[in-house]
Amino acid sequence: MARLSEGERERKLGKVSRLLNRCRGLYEREVAEEMGWERRTANNYLRELSERKKAYKDGRLWFPD
Repeated sequence: MARLSEGERERKLGKVSRLLNRCRGLYEREVAEEMGWERRTANNYLRELSERKKAYKDGRLWFPD
């Protein structure tokens, strides 16, 4: 599997962050569907946003922070 450049990774993180801000609470599955990704990929990006304090999970829903 090819590694993403840092700029590409940041761009994708930004897209997920904007999606969360627009929708105000999404399931991981919904993020994956909207982005056209596998659930595991969506989960990886959501966890990274959480580590950066830009998103949080409450139950099964993800929210912008």
